Amino acid sequence: MKKQIVKEFITVKKVRYLPREPPPPPPPPPRRVLVVGRCALDVITICNEHPVPGSKERTTEGFWRPGGYAANTCCVLRRLGTDCEFLGLLSSAPAFESITTSFQSMGIDISNCPRSARQPPHRSIVVVRGKQTRTIVEYSNRDHELTYQQFVGAVDYRKYSWIHFESRNNRETLRMIRAVHEYNARSPDENILLSVDLADLKPLSLLMADLANYVLIRKRLSKANGYMNGRETVWAVRERMQVMRKRWQATQPKKSPYIAEDKPQLDPATCENGGHEPCLIYDNYEEGASCLSPDNTYFKVGGQKPPEILDTIGEHETFVGAFIYAMQGDKMSLRDAMEYGTRAAVFKIAQRGFEGLRCMPRDLISCYYA
Repeated sequence: MKKQIVKEFITVKKVRYLPREPPPPPPPPPRRVLVVGRCALDVITICNEHPVPGSKERTTEGFWRPGGYAANTCCVLRRLGTDCEFLGLLSSAPAFESITTSFQSMGIDISNCPRSARQPPHRSIVVVRGKQTRTIVEYSNRDHELTYQQFVGAVDYRKYSWIHFESRNNRETLRMIRAVHEYNARSPDENILLSVDLADLKPLSLLMADLANYVLIRKRLSKANGYMNGRETVWAVRERMQVMRKRWQATQPKKSPYIAEDKPQLDPATCENGGHEPCLIYDNYEEGASCLSPDNTYFKVGGQKPPEILDTIGEHETFVGAFIYAMQGDKMSLRDAMEYGTRAAVFKIAQRGFEGLRCMPRDLISCYYA
């Protein structure tokens, strides 16, 4: 009997074109800077001498423009080319429409800002020509401040890499900062840097500053408390923050004494900020910006002298905006970012408004040859 051999043939179909690989997913959109605070209408009058009370004087120079620390910081960021967003309570009054139009013309996103029908906050500023003195009369109250519920309902944390808070309405702002900390704990890969503009040494202001990565101290805080220089200012603020942190810990409820064996014991000195110390930066273009790093290392950058003094309104906001741009956009070191902010503040003082910051060099090396 002959063996029957069964041969199996495998037919391979000839394919002329292989299927294309699926396209890679689109990259996530670049994250922007969010500035939380207040926007006001500034009416600026420039005089040769300070007006005498009860007298009537005439001046030929004056203008009005958007004002407020947070709004001015956004203007500086946009003039330097940083994508930013302003979040604050805006008025729907007719006199405020020009401010919203100017925001939109500069490219500042205000789509998430809640609106109010109340009268807008405004400031009357009298500036003495050629001097660094000015008188400010401000109309503002709690009805013009952003609340925690409005902040949570408007913010998508995935869109931001840096959030800067103006030191206003401290109780509500403290809740906002804690909400950002909770997001950072849930999403460590999308960590958001926090900075706080410190204007006073009130208890809630110090608690806000203790939760930030960078604390930017205003010059008026140093003058109001009688500090002699930047070194004394940053060390005094650090001591006050540590005292307030201990008081905050003393008011917290005691936890159960039982500690599981597989869990490490927590240091009782750690606070809700994760146990880190914020970086304290004092802005002063005359003597140079001072810094106290989280490891208590103090250093300062050299002071700058402006060629002339035309407009000191917005000097601190210019330093803050330039510092955030240098750290977040240009990825400078901390020392270089402080020097860049100091040079930007001097550059702004020598001109009116923030329009001239478009000509500001975008890196520190170019500033040496400008």
